[in-house]
Amino acid sequence: MAAKQLKFYWSPQYQIFSCDGAKLEGHGSIQTNPSHDLVHLFIAANGKMPWQPVESREQTCFAEYNAVLLEHLLVNCFNAAALGSMAPEQIVPEARKFLQWFVSEHYAPFPVSEEEAFRRFAEHLDIERMVRLFPYFYSLRAWECFNPTYRNEVYDLEFTSEDDPVKEAPEWAADPNILETQELVRQKLAEAVAEARSIRPRPEPVLASPLFNPSAKTKQKKSGLGFKPIPTC
Repeated sequence: MAAKQLKFYWSPQYQIFSCDGAKLEGHGSIQTNPSHDLVHLFIAANGKMPWQPVESREQTCFAEYNAVLLEHLLVNCFNAAALGSMAPEQIVPEARKFLQWFVSEHYAPFPVSEEEAFRRFAEHLDIERMVRLFPYFYSLRAWECFNPTYRNEVYDLEFTSEDDPVKEAPEWAADPNILETQELVRQKLAEAVAEARSIRPRPEPVLASPLFNPSAKTKQKKSGLGFKPIPTC
């Protein structure tokens, strides 16, 4: 399979995310953090999973579910390994707990149950690809955690689905925090997939609902150890 070409740009005034020419574009301020929007492109890089919250409410529901679940799994791994603020055994249960609320309340009525959405998420998840790309998320999430003005910055990253940041950046390869967190991501994504495979699929009706388009846009710059803010005039 040819490598997917991905573009991530996030600023307070303008955002664009694209995968092989398919793109999301936004103008003005948005509610979502840059790291959430980057995860939409991780889902795009994964392939075989909805990643664009456009076209129909059903696609929007699944695209947001996929991004929010992966985001919570990655954030929880970051919190456990890098910040020490969460026990590793809480990573998957806490992510599932949030997504149960997401399906039953935040995006209700959802086309399927949370269990079925979780099963579909895991069915096509490429764990090794997500693990390889994870350092991009790690760098951006660390910037968000330790820089109070991160939402005033501009971010720009072009990458492919076949990138391996650790191999490409010696600084990352020598950083035990990144490597430890990356290994935890591998373990917890595998745990989530195993849990999802225990769920037996069952047909569920698709619920009709008016089109819903939650706001979502993005940006940051790849340089050296990863994301760095671009000076703005």
